[in-house]
Amino acid sequence: MKLKIFYWALYDFANSIVLITFVFYFSQWLVVEHGRPSWWYNGALVVSSVLFVLTAPVFSRIIDITGKKIAGLRIWTLLSAIAMGIVSLIAVYSDSLDVLATVLYTLGMYAYLMCFLYFTPMLNDLSTSRNRGRISGVGQGANSLGQVAGLLVTLPFVNGTITLFGEPGRAQALMPSVILFAFLALPILFLYREDEVVKPWIQRPHGSRSLIVLFKTILADKSLAFLFLAYFLFSDALLTFANNFPLYLQAVHGASDTLKALLTVAILGLAAVGAVIFGYISDRFGHKKTLTAVLVLFSGIFIAMAFIPTFKILVPIFLFAGILFGPVWGISRAMVGQLAPPGLLASSFSYYVVAERFSTFIGPAIWSTVLLQVGENAQGYKWALVSLSVILCFSLLALRKVAEPPSSVPRT
Repeated sequence: MKLKIFYWALYDFANSIVLITFVFYFSQWLVVEHGRPSWWYNGALVVSSVLFVLTAPVFSRIIDITGKKIAGLRIWTLLSAIAMGIVSLIAVYSDSLDVLATVLYTLGMYAYLMCFLYFTPMLNDLSTSRNRGRISGVGQGANSLGQVAGLLVTLPFVNGTITLFGEPGRAQALMPSVILFAFLALPILFLYREDEVVKPWIQRPHGSRSLIVLFKTILADKSLAFLFLAYFLFSDALLTFANNFPLYLQAVHGASDTLKALLTVAILGLAAVGAVIFGYISDRFGHKKTLTAVLVLFSGIFIAMAFIPTFKILVPIFLFAGILFGPVWGISRAMVGQLAPPGLLASSFSYYVVAERFSTFIGPAIWSTVLLQVGENAQGYKWALVSLSVILCFSLLALRKVAEPPSSVPRT
């Protein structure tokens, strides 16, 4: 079992390398170097998310019926790597195929998202109700470390120290990340052995239901529905700040690009540590109780960032926030595994991923509105941070409605 967990965590490490590299460098290659409007890049993310939302319920239902995950993970990982690899070659060799590169990036991101339909439900195969938070935390920690590794490993390719082929520049970072992703994904794709599953028509009563009934069945569980609502809200707040963190540092504290990069790497590294530590804590004291405490602390952190003007005092707060960042996703993922209705594990996780894809909606809208009204200055960012704290408070209200199953509540 330990070897299976290693393969699973290694895949989480691998897929985050290619994701962070393309987020950082493909976006700049497209918008900065080729002068395309930013909506090209953001539009690719939106279209890939829409494709995922439209198809995920169908494929997740198939997973629930068959219980098979590895075959699908192999197919979608291969499609993602091929699409991203072609985009990497276009970025290095062509100055006129940016439209094709954007289309292929959209399809590659869609395939990347589809991988999680098969990968995430494996958590329940690898854990029990007593250690699910810890195992989920290990995976989330590997994900955060993968982002750090992606930024550090590709840096020599970006600054021109190493050039594989073509002209030096940001595009050089893309192919190494794809190669690393494909190589590190091999163990789970070919060495991981799934357990035998009981025939679905005997074990799984929901296999023949329509997708609409399936949706109603999942959300009929009030605890799971409120968890998805809470997840939507706190993901919205935290991802909004994460996406605007460099702009906040620049506008409010005048931080250099080097300092921004160092802080980002430090925060991601601490997120990996926090994910593992709080995974153990959540198994000991309860997932809901631990997640609630983390979100309360985050709400206080946003208030502190808003009203403390001294950068040197804020640096330890930033780092503490990094420790708390990883556990949010590790614990919430474990909670979905605990609350999912029998026979609908993959479908439940598909709606979990859908909630994350739509979580960059309310936060960015409120954040942008505040900055437009107050101004893109220290005062504007102060009230934008306060608004994120308010969103977290609403997520806590939703989380209060979640009732954990008895098997996941620690013994006292």
